[in-house]
Amino acid sequence: MRSRKLFLLSLAAVAIAAPGLASASSLYHTTGGEIGYVTHPEHQQSTKSRSEVLQAVEVARKDGTLAIMSRGASLPMKMTGPGKTREQVQQEYLTMTEDERKYRQELYGAGG
Repeated sequence: MRSRKLFLLSLAAVAIAAPGLASASSLYHTTGGEIGYVTHPEHQQSTKSRSEVLQAVEVARKDGTLAIMSRGASLPMKMTGPGKTREQVQQEYLTMTEDERKYRQELYGAGG
């Protein structure tokens, strides 16, 4: 009986300590305070070589995304296919079913 209790106690200790041990190598560590976390950049493991990173920076510089990201702006989305014309969108709106209208109204409010 004593060995079972010892086993369960050690199992509980491992279960409590496991999340902390798993996050020891992560970039962010939780703290008790207003901020809630602290950053440790030296803990992050990179999978890219320095030359790969420099090459990616050069590509971003050439296509303009580096300038956009350095200003803190979000990158524009790339078009994946042909867009719809204004008439196609209006026709879609006019041929909506009643369920679609109710869903759109719930989603966007009375004006949608």
